Amino acid sequence: MWLRYVVAIKNTATPTTQMGNIMRLIISLVLITPSLVACSNLSKSPDTLRHNYLAITQPGISMDETVPLIKKKIKPEGSLLVREGVPCLNKEEAHLQKGVHSIKVNLGWYYWGTVETPVYGEWCFNDNKKLIDIVVYKAIDDFAHQP
Repeated sequence: MWLRYVVAIKNTATPTTQMGNIMRLIISLVLITPSLVACSNLSKSPDTLRHNYLAITQPGISMDETVPLIKKKIKPEGSLLVREGVPCLNKEEAHLQKGVHSIKVNLGWYYWGTVETPVYGEWCFNDNKKLIDIVVYKAIDDFAHQP
């Protein structure tokens, strides 16, 4: 008896409400899709990103020259923190430090399926405030790279 009632309710859906549901679905997909691919270049490997950033901010440039290049050419989506006296940490061996000074940058994020994954970069400088290396890592590695 209750099965006939459920079938009767399903059959009362009009083509207009079905069309409305389809339109809502299409609009939702159109709005969501750009946000899922907004930062897709950050889904590349950290080594690839490091290589690309080293081409923009070449080793040997000063800390003062690096900040505007990061802002203008790399265009991070998050914070940029200049840390004098705070070295970078080696991504493979968290206890090894690189340089004497650093700039930590929240580069942005990308989606891995439905999970938002932030990407960070650290520009490492020697005691003369000259760039010596860049470390790029994803949020899952962030525990070793705290400011």
